[in-house]
Amino acid sequence: MKHKCLVINFIILAAVILITAEPGICAQSVSIKQAALKFIFAMAGVALSSFVIFAGLSLYNRFFVGAKCNKFDEFDSLSTPENIDDAVRLFINKNKLR
Repeated sequence: MKHKCLVINFIILAAVILITAEPGICAQSVSIKQAALKFIFAMAGVALSSFVIFAGLSLYNRFFVGAKCNKFDEFDSLSTPENIDDAVRLFINKNKLR
């Protein structure tokens, strides 16, 4: 039943998209040059916003997160503590609780 309902909804959605996507029904025809120009402007906006987000996150990581990162020994980081005292000591060292 659920599968049948999903198929019917998909068919209705596909029919609506196909009917409204017909250029003669829903919109005036647009020249290829105008469409290409709008696409280029849209992609330039995407590239610009991507660069702004990248630069902002890079600056954020450099000035705010970089100072907070704890540098600890790779051996201590990957070793499994053998008893409770070692586990507590490792937790204190990693989280800079001293």
